[in-house]
Amino acid sequence: MRVSKLVVYILGCSFLMVGCKDFTPKPKAYPRIYYPERNFITIDTDCPFTFGIPSYSKLVPYTQSKESCWYNLQYPQFNATLHLSYVKINAISDLDSLTEDAYKMVFKPHLQRAEEIIEREIRDTTKGITGLIYDLQGKTATPLNFYITDNKKHFFRGSFYFNSRTSQDSVMPIYNFINEDIMRSIGSFKFKY
Repeated sequence: MRVSKLVVYILGCSFLMVGCKDFTPKPKAYPRIYYPERNFITIDTDCPFTFGIPSYSKLVPYTQSKESCWYNLQYPQFNATLHLSYVKINAISDLDSLTEDAYKMVFKPHLQRAEEIIEREIRDTTKGITGLIYDLQGKTATPLNFYITDNKKHFFRGSFYFNSRTSQDSVMPIYNFINEDIMRSIGSFKFKY
């Protein structure tokens, strides 16, 4: 009798080991993202600038300002917006004030929440433009700000936002995709003289 119980026990354990596969829990996942095809179109407005935008985006005038050359570049598929504003420079003091305001708009609200703020210079001598790109790392409302100027007459500023509260790790693939297109837009930027 003892042998038969032992045999049944060993056979039962053998069946369990052979019948069960290793269980590996699935990692957390996010919804699948369908990225649009990358095509660029050049926009030409009545404003003193022109640049390329992705065909999946939409340039909309910002109507809540009395300034005529303020726009929102909307990315409807990703629920995101690049806020764009243009200011005509009247004097060197205006340029200093505008660059200082751009700096404050990046650092003042985001300094405590950002893990790091990386500044990258924009300089294109063939087009006569300079500027700065601010990459904000960490839990900030905006991961990207920039300004472009000719240091004489024109100042153009941009600030990127997702339109709803997001988790940084869940939107990072989307942001990386859009960021490539924003950098391409900045590279295609020209002031009209």
